[in-house]
Amino acid sequence: MKEVDGQRDSLPHDVMIDILKRLPVKSLMRFKCLSRTWCDVIYSVDFISIHYNHDCLSNYFTLFKRFIKIDGNDSIYYGNNMLSFHSNDESFKTIASNIEYIDNYIGVSIVGPCNGIVYISSYRSTALYNPTLREFFELPPSILPHSPDLSPVIELNTCVIMTMGIGFDPNTNDYKVIRILIPFHEYEWEDTDNYYKLVSKVEVYNLSTNSWRKIEDLQCLVDPWRCFNVLINGAFHWRGTNLSPAGDNWIVSFNFSTELFQNILFPEGLDIEPCKSLVVLNESLALICYTNIFYPQNVVTCQSIDIWLMKKYGVRESWIKEFTVGPMVIETPLSVWMNDVELMIESNNGKLASCNLFCGEFKDLNMSGDPNTLEIVVCKESLISIKKEREKWS
Repeated sequence: MKEVDGQRDSLPHDVMIDILKRLPVKSLMRFKCLSRTWCDVIYSVDFISIHYNHDCLSNYFTLFKRFIKIDGNDSIYYGNNMLSFHSNDESFKTIASNIEYIDNYIGVSIVGPCNGIVYISSYRSTALYNPTLREFFELPPSILPHSPDLSPVIELNTCVIMTMGIGFDPNTNDYKVIRILIPFHEYEWEDTDNYYKLVSKVEVYNLSTNSWRKIEDLQCLVDPWRCFNVLINGAFHWRGTNLSPAGDNWIVSFNFSTELFQNILFPEGLDIEPCKSLVVLNESLALICYTNIFYPQNVVTCQSIDIWLMKKYGVRESWIKEFTVGPMVIETPLSVWMNDVELMIESNNGKLASCNLFCGEFKDLNMSGDPNTLEIVVCKESLISIKKEREKWS
């Protein structure tokens, strides 16, 4: 150990940092055991920031969540939620062992990342997770008023409508989570005059206090659909709607610093187009428009999709149609990966596939889950420990 420390001391500090910042986390975890000095450097706040902000394609990987129903289980709402880790290249090879998430409810969803941290939640479990460090941090129970039949100890035979997001407040250096619950049990759906009076209940979690707090109700409903969760420009984005007969909808954003909601309009003429997804493409907010075609299970239909980019954030007039891709078999767009070249989608029967945005090549990625349960998050390796971030505030 003394010899290693001596060799380390012969390197100028800035040279050592320049070398270490280029290494994957797996290598850094090995090197930290060779020297106490190296260990201190690798776990220092400055180096963690330098390493995360060093842009290298090899530092990215793909986190894939899927639900698999257990044979012999009578309920379709309970099974296994599997998390798997894959390379961010065309091989999509497995780079770590699969993890079975503790909650076996079909409604488990994953959003993010924010500085390499994702948020995993259902109506009865909620946690922050750093997939690079394999670190889970369980959050306190929700404080929102649930319907009486939504007790975490009761097994549901339905899907609970809930939306969430994760972000970071640079003004306070605090990680935050937002959860939005649609209180369907409070509404009288026969009263069509109430379409424009629908509200959603909102709560915000602060890692600094390790607690939830309610904030002002959101004056619309938020679509919980898994392909419509995007973090960009310090705000999380979803689709808002009032469920009116006219089918009006728009983008709702929540800024984690100001804790204010804002509406962003879709491209003109696409307001009532029902099937949309949001992704981040070329560091811009991107809208994917497609047609959800309902056919019998054995019927396979190909279709094309349009991708719009918002060139100037928040300005409706800056939407530009950038790509038209297809025809292909698509159930749901999931994410953009491989340096914004490929679009990952859920194809028919819960199969995971990708399509090249430039040449249109379609590839089956040989992974699948129960239909309408696939989720993809493209992550960057991060040394940020959630538990240590929490300890800063203790």
